Amino acid sequence: MRQLVVSLALLLAAPALADTLKLQDNAPDRYVVVKGDTLWDISGKFLKDPWRWPQIWNMNREQIKNPHWIYPGDLIVLDRSGAEPRLKLVRGGSGALPTVKVSPGVRTTEIPRDAIPAIPIRVIHPFLSQPRVVPQDALADAPYVLGTNAERVILGAGDEAFATGGPAGVTNWNVLRPGKPLKDPETGEVLGQEVEYLGDARTLAEGAPQKIRITQSAKEILPRDKLLEAADSTTFEYVPRAPEKTINGRIISAYGGVTDSGRYQTVVLNRGARDGLEPGHVLAIYREGQAVKLTRDEVDRMTWVKEKAQGVPEGAAWLYSDVRCLKDDGKVTYDQAADIKNVFRSTCLTADANSVKLPDARSGLMMVYRVFDRVSYALILQSDGPVYLLDTVKNP
Repeated sequence: MRQLVVSLALLLAAPALADTLKLQDNAPDRYVVVKGDTLWDISGKFLKDPWRWPQIWNMNREQIKNPHWIYPGDLIVLDRSGAEPRLKLVRGGSGALPTVKVSPGVRTTEIPRDAIPAIPIRVIHPFLSQPRVVPQDALADAPYVLGTNAERVILGAGDEAFATGGPAGVTNWNVLRPGKPLKDPETGEVLGQEVEYLGDARTLAEGAPQKIRITQSAKEILPRDKLLEAADSTTFEYVPRAPEKTINGRIISAYGGVTDSGRYQTVVLNRGARDGLEPGHVLAIYREGQAVKLTRDEVDRMTWVKEKAQGVPEGAAWLYSDVRCLKDDGKVTYDQAADIKNVFRSTCLTADANSVKLPDARSGLMMVYRVFDRVSYALILQSDGPVYLLDTVKNP
């Protein structure tokens, strides 16, 4: 029995590969930027890991925040002469022009006309300019629509109405309808409140009540719908990159309320600024591993491991790879006693003693583009099949 249990796969003893840039097998030596490109698309032409874009440009954090933008017609050249591949930019694609170092990244001003964005702006613009999640108490004392003197209840663009008074000096509003609270599935903490964006309004005359005009309507606006001060529309100008801190979160909501999502769909994460997330951070998506029935022999092995773990100091025991119960970062060498808590999946054994939970499977990539204190919006950029609510997100 001991011989069977300790026969570990040699792969477990293999050293980790160096953290080097991996080029696409068919990476071009040069590429001319065209209208409609994004930084993600371009980096994917050269790199197997698109989020490592800043590294191939040899950018530091400060350079990411002070970019020189890429435009259609620019020529990107792949330099393979050094120890690490590097990209260079030739403005306008002319060999007579000087080669310059480019650092696409974060700015607070609007992207210059025709500059290449990080991701498709059209799919995230509504979420940049229109709130979808607000702090839990943000709407508690917010002004709300009272109605109109006209004989109608439903309001739309161009209609004038009255609302309860708001803070002095605030004249531009988002019209919102409260939705469900967003709770952390792991702790039960209320992270924020989803809201339904209905339109925009402008104050015509301050007071209590104040007079407003609906300037834009996405849906029907009714009495009791809330008014929240409109934030200035921003433009996403961040470079795709991996988070600096360890992130381990879950998808807790999807725009439209669906249970599964696909490419270019926005989802809400239960991690935000307080957890170290920033716009531009790329996360890998993992689907929950399924439970698989074991043979009688495998059940016997599992039972043996559990028994040995109870009798060895600090929960150590011989492990094996037959039923794939090692954690993603678990490392065990041949004939080694390992700590169960550090390398063995705590959820591997289900309530059914005859089944085992397989490791979570990586199913895609997403980029965070709007961050609040406790939650974030992220755009799914790659997916191998549907992305579901409660799927796990981690560092790529």
